[in-house]
Amino acid sequence: MPPKTTRKAKAGAILSGISRAGPGKVDIGSMVTQVTPSVTFEPILFQKDRQSGQERVDAEPTPSFTASSDIVGMYCHFCCEAAKPGYRHQCIECGALMCEQTVQKSKGCIYLGSVENKDDFLCTVCFRTSDKKDQPLPYAYIGFGQRKKVKMAWPMAVVNLNLESMKDDYLATTVKIELENHYRMHPHNLFIQTLRMRGAAHLSESRKLSDGLKFMRSNVGRGFPPNTFIIVDTHSDEFTGMLQHTGGHTGGTNTTITEIIEAYLGTEFLKCMGEASNAARSDNSTFTTAKSTKPWCDLTARARGGWRGLLLVSCGPAMRVSHHFESVLKLVKSNQFEVIVGFGGSGTLPSIVSHTVRSFVVDTGVFGRTDPWSAICHMLTSNHDVLDYTTAVVVYATAVNGCRQIECRQIAKDAPGLRAFGYEFRSCGKPGCNPVSADLRVFNQKERVSVRCLKCGWRSAWARTDKDNKHFKRVNALAAPQLFWHHFPPSADLQNFFVDLTERQNAIAAQSAQISRKRGGESKRKKTLQKFKHRQQDAEMLDLTGSHHSPAMDVDE
Repeated sequence: MPPKTTRKAKAGAILSGISRAGPGKVDIGSMVTQVTPSVTFEPILFQKDRQSGQERVDAEPTPSFTASSDIVGMYCHFCCEAAKPGYRHQCIECGALMCEQTVQKSKGCIYLGSVENKDDFLCTVCFRTSDKKDQPLPYAYIGFGQRKKVKMAWPMAVVNLNLESMKDDYLATTVKIELENHYRMHPHNLFIQTLRMRGAAHLSESRKLSDGLKFMRSNVGRGFPPNTFIIVDTHSDEFTGMLQHTGGHTGGTNTTITEIIEAYLGTEFLKCMGEASNAARSDNSTFTTAKSTKPWCDLTARARGGWRGLLLVSCGPAMRVSHHFESVLKLVKSNQFEVIVGFGGSGTLPSIVSHTVRSFVVDTGVFGRTDPWSAICHMLTSNHDVLDYTTAVVVYATAVNGCRQIECRQIAKDAPGLRAFGYEFRSCGKPGCNPVSADLRVFNQKERVSVRCLKCGWRSAWARTDKDNKHFKRVNALAAPQLFWHHFPPSADLQNFFVDLTERQNAIAAQSAQISRKRGGESKRKKTLQKFKHRQQDAEMLDLTGSHHSPAMDVDE
């Protein structure tokens, strides 16, 4: 038996705290690669003056956005964390703020003390696009964020309208917790109130908004018109689509969303919302960088404040019934709201749609994604599980060539075997057949889809799902190719999409067959003519051989 040898641990393993002799004690810090900046620096910013011996703080250049720092906060434009005085740096080219570590191994985008020249500071984006792009950064960048959005604790008012008979306030509670977390450093900029919808209670409930009126007017006076979001959580009638505002699961009364908003919010609160919106749209203030150039993002009140949104959550066809949808559309046409988000499916339980609701409020009000269509597309692209149960309907106002225009769109998810392009088709190509959505079976084959009617056996042509078509457009072709949007309410042409597609392809196929037959007939005639010519030539040769002009051979007898 060979002698037993003892293997020794390697030096690298011993230095890392790893040994084969036992578990030992691992020093995680020694295993992480430490950042060594290209410039020398002191480990702390609070340095002692060599002459006086007293501690001093390095002078910080005055940023262009100090006017709003005390009210809405100053956050890093890369990681969205709060940038503390003395540890924040503003780019002289684009105006972006970057945060620095306050202590070693703490959060921050810039390594502690690695910034030497604060007066000519350039962010990573501007430095890499400048003449010095091939040189190393003059500071140590250790962040993971990207310059995409800016967090601001802009004043916000949120009103929850909940049916009193609903046992829990899940949706209102989750929205409140999310917003309180973002506004924990500026709680005075957030107003949240929950109103209970019950019989003959709209006057008493609307009085709870008195503090909200003071909140909105004071912020408008300070130059920060607040954003307002109304969240309605109730039931809707199965046939009329109107919303329930009294009673329980049975015996309640229903009405339109327009009447509910006017009754519970009150004329004064709606007027104050309009004043905040007008103050924001008429704001002409501008921000400039240290070089008197335009910043990379717009942080003025015109871009960040005065937005009014309505989020309608109801377990029923509130958005699919034309009678009630007209009242929803009226709120945007009358300029009471800029955007309304509803759900077109039946699976709109608060636990399913709560993430979508609070994400829209946060992205719009806190991070400044004030383009409604861009915000909803970005939100559903990153988290589209909610579209497995419902569809999202967006009604918003936009400006086209200086004119206010209303857009109505629906976003749905393509489900193989269930919903083609996320839509429930009800049209059959056979005359006289009137199927329901359950009668049309969906078939998928890689990037193609077709439908077949179970009542008459009609089958449509194949349609491509990897490209846009006349009615269905992809929300994000790369990140979420299964999401499609179309105009809402759907038109008759959209409903007959597969019928028209099949007729067009059949017509093309018939035309191709006719051309092929025509080409085949011409080819056959050419061949026949060619054969006739050959036969005629052979006959002429025979005639020539039998004539007196043909050469003859004399044969001796």
